[in-house]
Amino acid sequence: MNIRAIVAVAGLAVSPMTFADQSAVQFEVVLSRGGSVVASPKAVAEFGKTVAIQTADLKFEGSASVPDKNGNSLTAVRLQLVENGATRQLKEMSMLADLGKAPSFDIAVPEANARFMVRAKRVKLPG
Repeated sequence: MNIRAIVAVAGLAVSPMTFADQSAVQFEVVLSRGGSVVASPKAVAEFGKTVAIQTADLKFEGSASVPDKNGNSLTAVRLQLVENGATRQLKEMSMLADLGKAPSFDIAVPEANARFMVRAKRVKLPG
């Protein structure tokens, strides 16, 4: 199931919450190689929308459903590693978690001596 379908299904399953608090999800993606950080981009997305990040070293897509009454949100990510100009699909994962606790995905890519850490957290939008 692709990332947009996961969030769309979750959005239907979760009772709608008001966006009065103007919160969103922030994704921080940290790519390290040999223990050194080579990329650490961040992006913010409204709940229910997908955000994409692309650097010379990685491609990322992430989204999160509107949090339910317990604060849990279905969060989905897709990671790709860029090596020598070629993109390699790595992982597509999802989890139901409280974004107030900044849950994370941790993915090792031993054959490329790389490690991804993706942290999702709930943030307030300016305004």
